Amino acid sequence: MEVITRRLELLKLEGLGFSQAEIVNQLSQRAECSKRAIYLDFESRSLWQPILQSVMKYDDVLMKVVNRYEQIYRQASICLLTGESDWTKIGALNTMLKANTMLFQTAVLPEVIRRLQALETKAKRGVFVP
Repeated sequence: MEVITRRLELLKLEGLGFSQAEIVNQLSQRAECSKRAIYLDFESRSLWQPILQSVMKYDDVLMKVVNRYEQIYRQASICLLTGESDWTKIGALNTMLKANTMLFQTAVLPEVIRRLQALETKAKRGVFVP
């Protein structure tokens, strides 16, 4: 298993909720490498993860996330319209609601970050913000 493939798998397993120890055990067996190599991947991730995931610009990442939520919403709406059972329709509505909520939160996130940065700047200068 190549280094890039191993690191992509590391990110996938972490995204699925596996602990660091579980990831190290699984990947060291699959990649046929030492556990230390996997731990080194974790330690150096700030160097390789942005490059591997093409996370160079914040706006690009934001657009990817918005696109994913939109696609999830569309797929759920198709399930709602074509689903046979009531449970399928309820699940689709629930997914649509969650995707809509996450899309909204993602859309307002840049403004919240800008406000927090402005408050942080004022706090550093000693300006009282009521």
